[in-house]
Amino acid sequence: MKETTLSLLINPSTGNELKKEGQKLIDTKTGEQFTISDAIPIMLKDDQVIGQNHKYQKIYDWLSYFYDTLTLIYAKVYGSAYDVAAELAQIIEIEENDLVLETSVGTGNQVKNLLDHGKTGQFVGLDISYGMLKRCQSKTQLSSNLDLVQGNAEMLPFKDESFDVVYHFGGINFFNNRKKAILEMIRVAKPGAKIYIGDETEDVVKKQPSFLDRFFETPGPKNGSDIYTPPVDLIPDDMENVTERKLWNNRIYHISFQKPNVTSHD
Repeated sequence: MKETTLSLLINPSTGNELKKEGQKLIDTKTGEQFTISDAIPIMLKDDQVIGQNHKYQKIYDWLSYFYDTLTLIYAKVYGSAYDVAAELAQIIEIEENDLVLETSVGTGNQVKNLLDHGKTGQFVGLDISYGMLKRCQSKTQLSSNLDLVQGNAEMLPFKDESFDVVYHFGGINFFNNRKKAILEMIRVAKPGAKIYIGDETEDVVKKQPSFLDRFFETPGPKNGSDIYTPPVDLIPDDMENVTERKLWNNRIYHISFQKPNVTSHD
């Protein structure tokens, strides 16, 4: 992991800075310790992973061994996902040398897609599933462009105003608290940064084979709106250029917005 990435990490519970000693990151005020395992900082504790987050952490740890294969099969059955991948690469604006955060990075498919489409930023990927991160880490073509962190998207372990671009694609529908995750994405974004959020619509749930039901929630209210509805209502009113799109024959929603171009000190 690059030193520049390590310098952005904080204790997500206290907000305190960390110092590195060997394979440990230590809270400079409380002494709380976090382990670095195979170059992946483990920035969450087991007792912090509860509810839906715990459920899907376990599911994706298990799925990680054959997740990419299942994704390819799903794309062949339900139509090519390459078109939506190309659309996303056009929508997500990244300048050369931008520092980019993906929450719920999974096995790194979206990072690879962006790199394949000429997006030459430096990426940091966060996921709650260590299994998915290890599969991502095994893709050597990503190693020079991507640092990985295990953490909770609702308690991001990064300093305020760290990233030029922040995006999330897949997973937010099932978070414990979608609004908190969105506010965290805004917090770690620099002033003027673009933020992108996408996930499945209810159409996916209605049309999927029954054996996949265990991996999806029944449509219904959560945190004030339906879990498959684009969470535009959870975006703070002061965000700018809010745009909503539907992709891949209405299977995917995608929203984007911009953090106001003022510093936290203004």
